[in-house]
Amino acid sequence: MTTRGVEASDITLDGTWSFRLFDTPDDVPVDALNGDTDAVGWHEVAVPGNWTLQGVGDLPHYTNIVMPFDGPPPILPARNPTGVYRRSFVAPERADSSCIRICVGGADSVHVVYLNGQFIGYGTDARLDSVYDVTDQVRDGENELAIVVVRFSAHSYIEDQDAWWMAGLHRPVHLMIRPADRLEDVRVEADWDPTAGTGSLHVRAVAALERLEAGWSLRATIRDAATSVAVAHPATAPVDVDHTTTYQFTDVGGTVSLDALAVEPWSAESPTLYTCVIDLLNPEGDVVDTVTQRVGFRRVVIDGPDLLVNGQRVWIHGVNRHDHHPDRGTAVTVDDMRADLVQMRRHNITAIRTAHYPNRPEFLDLCDELGFYVVDEADIESHAYNWHLCDRPEYREAWVERVARMVQRDRNHPSVIIWSLGNESGYGANHDAAAAWVRRSEPTRPLHYEDATRTQGWIDGGRQATDVVCPMYPTVPEVADYGRAVADGRADRPFIMCEYSHAMGNANGSLADYWDVIHSYPGLQGGFIWEWKDHGLRHPDAADRRLHYGGMFGDNPHDGNFIADGLVSSDLTPHPAMTEVSWVYRPVATWVEDGHLFVENRRSFASLDDLYARWVFTDGDTEISGDLEGVDVPPGEYRSIPLPIALPQDLGGVLTVRWYLRDARWFAEADHLVAWDQYIVESPIDGRSTGAPVADGAIVAGPMPQLWRAAVDNDGFKLMLEWAAAESKGSQRLHKWLQQGIDSMAPTDLIEYDREFQPGHESHTFTIPNDLVGLPRVGVRYEIDPRFTRMRWFGRGPGENYADRKRGSMIGLWEAGIDTQPYLVPQEYGLRTDVRWVELIDPAKGDRLRIETSGEPFSFSAVRHTAEELYNSSHETELTEHPHLILSLDAAHRGLGNGACGPEPHEEYEIGPGTYTLAYTITR
Repeated sequence: MTTRGVEASDITLDGTWSFRLFDTPDDVPVDALNGDTDAVGWHEVAVPGNWTLQGVGDLPHYTNIVMPFDGPPPILPARNPTGVYRRSFVAPERADSSCIRICVGGADSVHVVYLNGQFIGYGTDARLDSVYDVTDQVRDGENELAIVVVRFSAHSYIEDQDAWWMAGLHRPVHLMIRPADRLEDVRVEADWDPTAGTGSLHVRAVAALERLEAGWSLRATIRDAATSVAVAHPATAPVDVDHTTTYQFTDVGGTVSLDALAVEPWSAESPTLYTCVIDLLNPEGDVVDTVTQRVGFRRVVIDGPDLLVNGQRVWIHGVNRHDHHPDRGTAVTVDDMRADLVQMRRHNITAIRTAHYPNRPEFLDLCDELGFYVVDEADIESHAYNWHLCDRPEYREAWVERVARMVQRDRNHPSVIIWSLGNESGYGANHDAAAAWVRRSEPTRPLHYEDATRTQGWIDGGRQATDVVCPMYPTVPEVADYGRAVADGRADRPFIMCEYSHAMGNANGSLADYWDVIHSYPGLQGGFIWEWKDHGLRHPDAADRRLHYGGMFGDNPHDGNFIADGLVSSDLTPHPAMTEVSWVYRPVATWVEDGHLFVENRRSFASLDDLYARWVFTDGDTEISGDLEGVDVPPGEYRSIPLPIALPQDLGGVLTVRWYLRDARWFAEADHLVAWDQYIVESPIDGRSTGAPVADGAIVAGPMPQLWRAAVDNDGFKLMLEWAAAESKGSQRLHKWLQQGIDSMAPTDLIEYDREFQPGHESHTFTIPNDLVGLPRVGVRYEIDPRFTRMRWFGRGPGENYADRKRGSMIGLWEAGIDTQPYLVPQEYGLRTDVRWVELIDPAKGDRLRIETSGEPFSFSAVRHTAEELYNSSHETELTEHPHLILSLDAAHRGLGNGACGPEPHEEYEIGPGTYTLAYTITR
C-alpha cells in the first residue's frame, strides 16, 4: 500500500478507449480481451467516464433507498451490464529491476484487469484506488490492456447511496513507475502543540528493498511550501532490515522525527502548508527514492463536549457533497472539484462531509490548500438492507478494508479532521471491527458514525463506533435538549449534525432557528446541510439537453426528483436558499444593544483584518452611510463600539452593517459581500413612488381569494404521491391538502371570506376553521398586464424569502426584474415577506402600479405562472409563460420546513385557525 500520489514518472492512460457492452459477465468472450476492436459492437468512450452517459445503450438509474434490482444479498439481476475497456500502451524504458504498476482510480462496481491476455487482478471498491503490480507481465514495446467492469456485484449492496447508479471507469487510470528499492508507504504525522506554539513531525516509512543489509536510512526535510526555505535541518533515521530479530522486527522501515519546529499551524481559516521531502538512501549514501508530501501542522482532539482544532472550538459550517457533474456524472475533474469549493467559500461554507464515499484524492489536496474541514466517509451504505449486513461475517472483510484503505490513503491530509465509518448501514459487529482498526492504527482523529447514536441513544449510545453525536434531521427543540444535557453534565460528546436542513427544491426552513440554538448552548458545533448540489443529468443523446431526474431515463424502480436536493443547481447556479446559508454561516456578526453596536468575530483563529465594514441607515426615503471604524475583535470574542449614528426612534428606520473582502481572494473578488446584519427601529417606513400612474387596464383580473400554493417538495412529493402516501415518506401535508380540496375547490367553499372595497382601498378578511389548520397560504391573486416587467418594493430582499427562511434577507428598498422559476421540478417560488409596499413597473412607459399596506406588512410574489400551472408541471422545461403577470398578496404564507426528509415547519410558521386580514391601498 502506498500513500504517494501521481508522480512525474507516471504515465496516464486516460483518454479514448475502445469499449464493448455485454449483458452479463458470462457473455464476455475471450477474444473480447485481446481481439479486434474494430468489429461491430465496439465504441469509443472517454476514461475517466461513466459508460452510462456515453451513448452505449445502458443508462443511469436513480434510487435513494431501494436497490435497483431484487435481492436479497448477494443475489444479482439476470441482466448485469458488463463493459470491456481496451487500449494499448508502450512500456517505458526502464531499468531491469524497476517496478511497474497499474492504478485503477475507481471502477463502478467491480473490475477485472488483464494485461496481454493474462489475468492480473480483481478490484471490489468502486471509489478507492486498486493497484496491480505488472512488472513481470509488461513486455517491451506495445502492450494490450483490458479492464472488464461489471455494473452490479455483491458489493453493490454496500454501495447503496442516495445517488445515481452509474457504471464504468469513472476515475483516472495510470501506470506507476517505481524503482526496485523504494518507499512503499509513508505516514506523516504533523502535530501542532497549541500550548508551546510549535510543531512536530513524525514520518514513518516502509520500504521495499532488494538488498536487506545494514546502512539504509531515511531523511526528512521540511520546507515552507511557498518559499521552499527549509524550516529545520534535515533529520535522519536508520531503516530496520534485521528480520532475524523475529520477536522484535516489525517491518523494513523507520521513523524520522523533527520536534520544536517554528511553523505556523494549519486551519481552514489559515491553511498554511509545508513541503515534507522524504528520501530513501542506500548504504552508499545515494538517494534512490523520494516522496514529497504537503503537510499542515494541526491537532484535532475531543475535550469533553468540544471538538478542538489546535486547542480551539471550531464551527462546522458544513455541507454534504457528492461527486457530480451534469454531463460527466461521477467522473468529475479537478477543475469541477475546485469550482465546487469556490462556490462553497463564496457562501461561507468551510466544512464538507464526503457523502458517502472517499472522493478523488485530488479533492483532499484542494481542501488542504484552500482550507476546508473534512469528514472523510468510507464507501459503505447498505440502506436497502440496513440491518441485514452489518453483522454478517461474509461482509466483515469488506467493512474493515473499505475503512482501513480510506484511512491509509488519506491520513496525511490536514483537512481530514474526522473519519466516518460510512452511512445508513445499521450498527453491528462489522462497524466495531472497523472502528477498532482505526483507533489502533490512526488515533489522531475522532470517529463518526450516525447510526450508532441513532439506534443506541445520543447520551451514551455507540461509543465504540463514534466519538461525536452526529444525528440526521433532528428538530430544533431536540438540538436544544442536547445542549441542555451538556450544560447539566448529562452529555459529554460534541454534537455535529451529519445531515440537517434538507435542500430539496424551495426548502431549508428554520436554518436560522437551528443556529440560534447552536450559538446558545455548549457542545453544539454545527453540521452539514443536505446537500450541496442537485444531481440532474443530461441524456447522452445530444438532442435532449434537459436535466433528468429519477425515472426520466426509463429507470424503475426510482425515487423521482429526490435527486434534486441541492443548495445549487447541477451547473452550480445558487438556489435562493443560499442567501440564508451565507448569513447563518457568516464569520462576523453585529447587533445593537443598549445604545452600542456589538461585533462578534466567529472565527476561531483569524482576525477581521481581511474585511472592511460599511453601515447604511435608511428610513425608506433617505439614506446615509459610512465606514465602520475602530473594529478590532480577536477570534472567538466580541466587542462593543459606539453606534455610528444616533437612531431616530421617532421616525423609524433600518441600520444595516455589511462586511466585505478587503482584497481579492482565491474564491472572490475584492469587495465581495461576506456578512451582513440589521437593526430595525420599529416604526412605519414610507417610500416614495416612482414613475407615473398607470392607465386603466393594468389589472386584468382580481382580486381573487387564494389558499393554494404549488406544493414545494417539503409539502410532499407530487411526482410520487401514491408511493409517498403508502410508505409514509416525506411530508403528508400535500396529501391532506388534496383530500381537503385546497387545490380544486373555491376558497369561499372552504373558509369564511369577506371583501370590503372602496376606490383605491381593499380589505380582505379570511376566517380559517379548525379543520383547515396548516393551509398553504391565505391571500388574494391578481392578473396584471404583462408589460409590467420590473418590481420595486420595501421589505425583505433582494431574493425570495419565506416565513422560516428570511433572516438572511435584509429589509430595504429593492428593485428587480420578474423572477424566473429556479427549481428543476416547478413549485412555489418568488415570495417576499415583511413588505410594506410594492410597485410593478412598465419600464418602457414609466407607468407603475403601487400596492401599499394600510395595516400589517404582507407578502407578495410576482411571477409568470399560476400556482396551478406550476403544480401541474413535472419539469422546468414544461413551463410556458402565462399571458399575464400573476401577482399574489398574502396575509399569511406557510413556512418551508424540512418535510421532504426532516421536520415540518415549526408551529409559529404554520397557518393556524382564526381570522386573517389583508388591507392595502392601490394607486393606479
